[in-house]
Amino acid sequence: MEEIEILTPGQRLREIRRKLGLRQEDLAGKNLSKNYISMFENDKRRISIINATYLSQKINEIAKEKGLDFRVASNYFIKSEIDIVKDKCLEWLEQCKKSEVNDNYRVYSNMYGAILLAKKYELLDILADSYFLKGCYLYNNKLYSCAIIHFSQSLFYYTKSGEIEREGNCYFNMAKVYYKMEYYDLAISYFNLAGATKKIDKEEISYYKALSFYKLKEYRLAKSTLDNILLRDGKTLELENSISKKLTKDEKKTM
Repeated sequence: MEEIEILTPGQRLREIRRKLGLRQEDLAGKNLSKNYISMFENDKRRISIINATYLSQKINEIAKEKGLDFRVASNYFIKSEIDIVKDKCLEWLEQCKKSEVNDNYRVYSNMYGAILLAKKYELLDILADSYFLKGCYLYNNKLYSCAIIHFSQSLFYYTKSGEIEREGNCYFNMAKVYYKMEYYDLAISYFNLAGATKKIDKEEISYYKALSFYKLKEYRLAKSTLDNILLRDGKTLELENSISKKLTKDEKKTM
């Protein structure tokens, strides 16, 4: 992937002006001199919201006259470098969520870009979200070992940024990965960690824990865990029936 360049506010104006084939004096006005524009483009002067609004209107008018489908908002010349980076990362992550399942190149490219920028600008929340989303994508593609690595990275950054509730999502997804990898004891441990948070559905955790106990042939523990579920759907009833078949008559009597 090519190096990602984030432009300063002044550089953004210069880029737009050159794309439209304009000179600095073409954008100058009553309260906005060519010298002011030059200093702004060279990052030697900040711009006020009034002048930013004037510039955006002027640029949009010229673009319309040229028959171009182009519009720029005034805050484009106000936003800091960090704001632009955040917007770009969030745009990439949103594109990943909407991408087709088989569009691997675009998804991985966008995720890599978001991770790269978030690291460079120390945006811990976006970095955590990027690793989490990539972990989910790898999980869906059955790349379980890679998924664990990315969920672990996500957990690290969520913890570092104090996102306690989102830590629970990491634990829950890591538990499901370990279940798929048939590390059932480990899966149960992570389901327990997920259960300590508020946002995770406790009944869903109970189902997966019961399923893990069932795989370990711990049928009594599977049954007692499943009993925590009040609303029984089809998959829960099916698991309950499978557990019941494995329990001996004596075990059923003592439960």
